[in-house]
Parts: sequence; structure tokens; C-alpha cells
Amino acid sequence: MIKGFKITGKEILKDLNNYRETYHDKGKYLGFSNIDEHYSMQLGNVTDWTGYPMSGKTQVLMEILLNTSKFYGWKHLLYLPDVGNPTEIIADLLHKLTGKSFDNTYENFIEEHEIIRELDWILEHFKVLTKEDVKAKMTPFEFYDLAASMKNEIQTANVDSWKDLSHPYDKFGGYATYLEVVLPYRNQIAEDNNIHINTIIHPKLTEKVNGVRKAPSPYDLKGGSEWFNSGKCMITVHRESKDDNLAEIHFNKIKPRSIGKIGKIELRFDLNKFVYYIDDNEERIYAAPKGKEKKEVVRSNPLPFNNNFDYEEAPF
Repeated sequence: MIKGFKITGKEILKDLNNYRETYHDKGKYLGFSNIDEHYSMQLGNVTDWTGYPMSGKTQVLMEILLNTSKFYGWKHLLYLPDVGNPTEIIADLLHKLTGKSFDNTYENFIEEHEIIRELDWILEHFKVLTKEDVKAKMTPFEFYDLAASMKNEIQTANVDSWKDLSHPYDKFGGYATYLEVVLPYRNQIAEDNNIHINTIIHPKLTEKVNGVRKAPSPYDLKGGSEWFNSGKCMITVHRESKDDNLAEIHFNKIKPRSIGKIGKIELRFDLNKFVYYIDDNEERIYAAPKGKEKKEVVRSNPLPFNNNFDYEEAPF
């Protein structure tokens, strides 16, 4: 027998019976009914997220991770250099959790006692990994091995973004052949350790057509065909206008089929609460456990989107 391979035998019976019983099981409900139609987060699986800078992809991911912690007690390993330092990452999570801003020009400025009250919960559910040495490097293989070693402590492992990892692709004969190795390795780590791995990858900037830049697809990633071949769930978050809080979420590939389907939905971003909502005419539907959604009437004008954040400084 070739080293590292085996012939499957009757030991597969237990797994087959389990597969039979769970064939139509969805993953976890993430707080939004329109997302659930297309995507649910399943342990043992992987999701690749893309979108142009300031599109909202990171904030969508952070919010659904927070929802899994609130709804199911899930815990997460975060390596998010693109978001900022640990203070900025945890401040974003606290803002989403409490609805209170760290900006003292806002009426909902967070109080010190509110930070103290919620911080332990955030640190319990979010393991924020950062560099202790500025020269330190970490390959995807090392990150996935770390996630595997923490399988009893976490349900998800998350990277934002792919470019912030060290990629020794020269050792593999080029970038395409490197992806042929590292992405299946990631998939196997997720499956073997029953964790979900999320990766944010920046796309190439496509040309505008009639003044509009279309939403990037998985094929707009460097090595796009390899990403699509190895990817399980592939999602694009797209914001067409910098003056609007509307985010399109494109579900480009969803596997297995039981957890969702391809398609597109829309969410809007609430700058006050730092969370997304479904726009239902003059009412807003914020994330909630399944069946417990409530509509909120907009009783005052929301903060003007572009007046509060420069395009380069928007919270996306």
C-alpha cells in the first residue's frame, strides 16, 4: 500500500448510517432569514469570502460569528490583521454586541462599565491571535495546524486576509500548484477536526463598465480556478456605491447542497449599532435566533452614511 493511503472497508458503516440520517441537515442559522435560504454555517466545512476593499465582507463575517456565539455558544479563533490591532478588533465586537459606539461624538457612546461588563464574554468566545514579534511569519499550514490543536476549544478558525499569511509557493513550483496543495489541506483539517474555516481573500480590481464595477467572482482571485475547484462555500460581499449602506451578498458556490444554494440577497448596515439588517420598507429586521425576528420601525433619521465616514475610513 502507498504510504499515507488506505482502502476503505466496513469501518465506514457507522459513517454511512450517520450520513443517511443527516443528509438533509442544514448548518447553523446565522440570524437572517434571507441568508438562511442560501447559506448556513456547518462544522467540518470551509467558506471563502471576497469583495473589494470597504465592501463590508469583514463586518458580515464578524457579525455572523458573533451570532453563532450568542445563539449556540460557539467560540472562534481570529487572525484578522486587516481589521487592525486587538483593541480595534475587540472594540468592533463590543460595538456589535452592545450597540454602543467607541466614538464619543455619537449619542450611544459606550460607558466604561459596559466595556467591563461584556469584555469577559467576548474574550471567552473570541481568541484573537496577533503577532508578538513584528517579524513573525505564519503559513496557512501553521494556522490550520494551530486550529486543529484547538479543536476542543473552538468551532471556527478565521483569517482576514489571505495576503497576511506567509506563502512559500516557490517551494511548490508556483502559486497554482501551491494552491492545489494548501487548499485541500485546509479542507481536510476542517473535516477531520469538525471545525469551520473562514478565509477572506482580496480580488483583482476589475474594470468599470458604464461607471459601475461588477461584483467580483471567485475567478477574480489570484489563482481563481484553483480557489473555485477546491472551495466549498464561496461568497462575495459587494457594495456598489460608497454613498450607500447597501451590501449585496452573492452566494457563488455552496457545498454541500443541503446547507443552501447559489443566489443573491441584500442587507443594509446600521452605523449606530454597527450591525446589518434586512430593510422591509420603513421597518428593519435585525439578526435574531430563528423564529424570534422582530421588526423595528425607524423612528428617526439614520446617520447619513457618507457624512460619517470617508470612503477610505468606512467600517468595512
